[in-house]
Amino acid sequence: MWICWLLITLCSVSLRAHPRTLLSANESAAQRSSTNAPLTPRQVEGVAALGQLWGFLKYYHPAVAGGQRDWDAELLRQLPKMLACRSATVQQHLLSSWVTSLGPVPVCAGCAGPPSQPVHSVPDLRWIRGSRLFTPALRRQLAFIQANRYQDEPYYVGKAPAGNAVFPHEEAYADQRCPDTALRILALCRFWNMVEYFSPYKDLTKPDWTRVLSDLLPLFVAADTPLRYRHAVLVLAGRLQDGHATLAPDPLLEQEMGTYLVPAAVQFIGQQVVVQRVRPDAPSPLKPGDIITHVKGQPVAELVRQRLPETPGSNRAARLRQIAREMLFSPAPELALAIIRDGQPLRVVAPSRLIATLPPVPRAIADSMYRLLTPTIGYIDMAQIRKQKLPRMMQALRQTQGIVVDLRNYPGDFVPHELASYFLAQPTLFAQYSQFDSRFPGRFLTSEPDTLLPRPGAERPYTGQLVVLVNATTLSLGEFTAMALRATPHCTILGSQTAGADGNRTRIVLPGGLVTGMSGLGVFYPNGRPTQGVGIVPDVVLSPTPAGFRDGRDELRERAVELLANRRPTP
Repeated sequence: MWICWLLITLCSVSLRAHPRTLLSANESAAQRSSTNAPLTPRQVEGVAALGQLWGFLKYYHPAVAGGQRDWDAELLRQLPKMLACRSATVQQHLLSSWVTSLGPVPVCAGCAGPPSQPVHSVPDLRWIRGSRLFTPALRRQLAFIQANRYQDEPYYVGKAPAGNAVFPHEEAYADQRCPDTALRILALCRFWNMVEYFSPYKDLTKPDWTRVLSDLLPLFVAADTPLRYRHAVLVLAGRLQDGHATLAPDPLLEQEMGTYLVPAAVQFIGQQVVVQRVRPDAPSPLKPGDIITHVKGQPVAELVRQRLPETPGSNRAARLRQIAREMLFSPAPELALAIIRDGQPLRVVAPSRLIATLPPVPRAIADSMYRLLTPTIGYIDMAQIRKQKLPRMMQALRQTQGIVVDLRNYPGDFVPHELASYFLAQPTLFAQYSQFDSRFPGRFLTSEPDTLLPRPGAERPYTGQLVVLVNATTLSLGEFTAMALRATPHCTILGSQTAGADGNRTRIVLPGGLVTGMSGLGVFYPNGRPTQGVGIVPDVVLSPTPAGFRDGRDELRERAVELLANRRPTP
């Protein structure tokens, strides 16, 4: 019976000009809930194949890629047909007849020519070969479509000035806090195909990206409340293993996490959660250096196990950073914690404050964009960097023996090339990129290497040493800036693994008005070594310690000063 209700729900879409409303106005609550019953294995296999074929046709077929059809509505029309198929043979016939119904594909005379840039990677269409629902005849048909693909201005994807993809014509269906079953399936298929053809890093996902559609279809069908749907999207984003796939702030998720916050900052050191600092204007039983072992009676290790699948990130360090940021949120004005202090276990009840009432933490007077740590060692806080202030800053630091560049933050301005130019005497390669080929979805081309240039007509470059501080907070632009500085002659990277999410972010809108994204530009060292997932590997590996937090010390900065004090400027 539940299959009948699901078909009724999905079939109703084809009776409307626009697929926004997926359930009839007089549908009963029983009917509505029954649409989320589990799919059979055959249905999962069929819908996954349908979603993959839908994306292929969306970006390749000349009758679709130019925006000639409402392609969302087309998927929603085909869904009930696929769900009704009683055998693999019927499913095969449905897919083949659908492709044929789009009409003949004209031969593309220019498609076979080589691209103007070297090819970095080619489309991976193993899903066509791997599914029994794509017959040999259909595979040949799809190969012909790919070889004679759409070549005019694509409707569903554009290219940003930086080279990453943009998706300008995707309906958000924002009036539905919990999209109906068909739109939830659409959300999964939309995200999967955007990644399939326009992510430079999908080959890094483990398990293989090809499996994600069939793996997560049951989850999206069962996500029958606004909150469950959001958690399904988080799982999907987590499967991409990309730090740019975070979900934009969402009121429902924020409400679930709690509107109260214990006013302290914590971070993972190895597998331990350590209190880094507490707010001076908010009394707390916590002290810097405390190791948190339990939150509301739950072991931290168990909390991490539960949250990791729904925490997007390119590596474990980045995911733990995000989990730590959310650990002290609470739905109530206090939070029970178990801690270890000076080797002794303690239980505390930490007061929480309404987040809306917490004022910004005031900066110390000394916390400026740059300053002197010692008479001969300078310091740059990249969170406060401003391009227009670089000349004055570098003039003030010119006579120092060395400079500590703090990138344990997100830079306040885009200055990789300008800042690095002060330390160079000759042009230096530091990065190369892969960009998607708009004329061949799924293919990525290698662009010309990015070159750092000395300041034109400038005095002799700065000859002191640099030590750049990084950790899991160093993300995207922070990692790109670290790459640029590493290419200068006298630079040492100090700290721990960075977030591993380099490259411009591509924005993705999903049904329900949810906004996420992915890395849209491949970023590599000049020798082709990747940064995604790996991050910026430090030359000197060092993490803070609970004792350092307890004593109010910045151990990474201290170590940087030691390194610089023992070195001399290059003649």
